[in-house]
Amino acid sequence: MAAVAAAVGSLRRAGWGLLRRAPVVRCPLYPAQRAFQASALLRRVSDEQKQEPPPSSSQQRFESHPPGDQPDQEPQRSHHSYTDQGGEESEDYESEEQLQQRILTASLEFVPSHGWTADAIAEGAKSLGLSVAAAGMFHNDGSELILHFVSQCNSELSNLLEEQQKLVQLGQAEKKKTDQFLRDAVEARLRMLIPYIEKWPQAVSILLLPHNIPSSLNLLTSMVDDMWHYAGDQSTDINWYTRRTVLAGIYNTTELVMMQDSSPDFEETWRFLENRIADAMKMGTVNGRSTRPGPNGSCSYCK
Repeated sequence: MAAVAAAVGSLRRAGWGLLRRAPVVRCPLYPAQRAFQASALLRRVSDEQKQEPPPSSSQQRFESHPPGDQPDQEPQRSHHSYTDQGGEESEDYESEEQLQQRILTASLEFVPSHGWTADAIAEGAKSLGLSVAAAGMFHNDGSELILHFVSQCNSELSNLLEEQQKLVQLGQAEKKKTDQFLRDAVEARLRMLIPYIEKWPQAVSILLLPHNIPSSLNLLTSMVDDMWHYAGDQSTDINWYTRRTVLAGIYNTTELVMMQDSSPDFEETWRFLENRIADAMKMGTVNGRSTRPGPNGSCSYCK
């Protein structure tokens, strides 16, 4: 026992001596790097729980020729790779942002039961085979999930309006007047809220928090800008801002009516929307504006 204790003491003294002679320099990790490493760890842990993958050809080459045998060669950076069923080696370059987008999209399925919360995000991550700890990649207030949904809806609306414009240009669809075009566009966008309408008041209250207002306002202005663009608006003066402000107000007030509407298929909401669009068009006529055809065949207001 005395000999073992003496040997352990010698190893400890030798180890501390090496540490004093060769200090380890650590590079600080930025928050984004730490978050990325955390997300990568979640994926690796989940994959290892399912099945331990076979060693890749690059790993076999590394084991056959360790760095000590080739001191003159510069060490290569390691990449996460896997071998598919065809025997071809592929590399996974999914970024942290892409992983977050996948998690948020999967989380929308759980919003009706869990609301716009971290619990919904945790369930979304779990449905992808990831650890529920992935919810720690996001804020606890659920704002990122809401903003992701709003952005997704805006993109869907933009694609829809673009497709309608192409049909008009090809002569496969009838041209719409500006008031009807805007009414249909706002209704189409609001109908995207229906699957989550019971939880949407919670989303609105979260978006109105001070730190979420800039992002929320940016998405709103982007949406109404797309609507006016495909409606054929070509203004370059102060009317450009006026029209978008008015349409944003119409959208927001109609959204509030929709959250309280219990009529079949939200009939009262669409009636309210139609009246507000008509009022806005009358205001344009009173201000001395006339109409002219836009690029998609519809009309836009101009002086």
